[in-house]
Amino acid sequence: MGILIAVNVLFMIFFFAVAYISIRYFLNQIEKYPRVTLDEVYNNKKLRQKYSIEEKVNPMDYGFSYKEVSYKSGKIQLYGWLIDNKKNDRVIIISHGRGVNRLAVLQYLQIFKDTGLENEYSFFIPDLRNSGKSDEAKTKMGYCFGQDIYHTMEMLHDKYGKNNFILYGFSQGGMGSAIAAKMFSNELRKKGIKVEKIILDSSISNVRKRVKQDAAKRRVPKFIVSVVTRVFNLRVGNKLDKLKLSYLLRRIPTLIIQTKSDKATTYGMLMEEYNDIAQYKNIYLRVFEKGSHTRVYPEYKEEYTEAVGKFLKGELDENSFIVNNDENIEKIEQTKTDRGSLNKNEEKETGDYENFSDFDYE
Repeated sequence: MGILIAVNVLFMIFFFAVAYISIRYFLNQIEKYPRVTLDEVYNNKKLRQKYSIEEKVNPMDYGFSYKEVSYKSGKIQLYGWLIDNKKNDRVIIISHGRGVNRLAVLQYLQIFKDTGLENEYSFFIPDLRNSGKSDEAKTKMGYCFGQDIYHTMEMLHDKYGKNNFILYGFSQGGMGSAIAAKMFSNELRKKGIKVEKIILDSSISNVRKRVKQDAAKRRVPKFIVSVVTRVFNLRVGNKLDKLKLSYLLRRIPTLIIQTKSDKATTYGMLMEEYNDIAQYKNIYLRVFEKGSHTRVYPEYKEEYTEAVGKFLKGELDENSFIVNNDENIEKIEQTKTDRGSLNKNEEKETGDYENFSDFDYE
């Protein structure tokens, strides 16, 4: 009898130890990943190709004068490139995603040259926390990126007199952009700062669902997923259920760019969120057939550039839903309330968190 009790006790200790380790591991995968520095990219031929910086390695190569800026997001030291147009107080902040750095979004400066908008804005390209030159820190699926982007706007307002912003974010940088605009709206308003527009490319659309989807693919036991989501919710200030586009978007004109081929932030999950906000006339959606996660632009440069340019110029048709495919651009004229039928038929596959970089989803 004593031996049986001892065996049961040892089994329970082993069970809880394994559960604890599993929970810690899964939480760590959600919240943090290895930082990729600028030098790592510059000194690695394969990374230079992925970041599209084989020839153009800084804003000057795109014809923009710039300077390096350092600033704080709370206790976190951040760095970024400022392209300052002193004649205009409007700034486009271009925010990268998970496991990359500012170099990953450098190529998007070309869009503003090609659309003739390069003199209409200043530009800021940050290394958000745990990226490039900035401090290592947990990012929490874009939640902390939201804090960084808010403090970026605050810094540009306080030091450079910038008051109006367009937030342009990729993947977790997209979620962070939406968070900064919505969850810091009161702080921004008090400072006289306005977020005019938002552009989201391959953005996480629902953090809770993204975590659960990845856990299901890895066959993580449901009780561990339940514990992880509860702990993670506490770590994001009990706001997990607000970290979704259907809550964060509505008030500010927003262009959402998505590919059906995205395995990290899937089209199906996006449409579940989009259906809840499709009735708002200031929410625009551009869907492309090809292109991997955060890699739509290299696949469709002309169409992508046109969509961004028209959005910034206020020329998009609010009642159209555009799908790019290999042969043409199919324009489906329908009311936004009819779009609910689109959310059930897309792939549910996602990438694992072991794929630390956005570019690993190609």
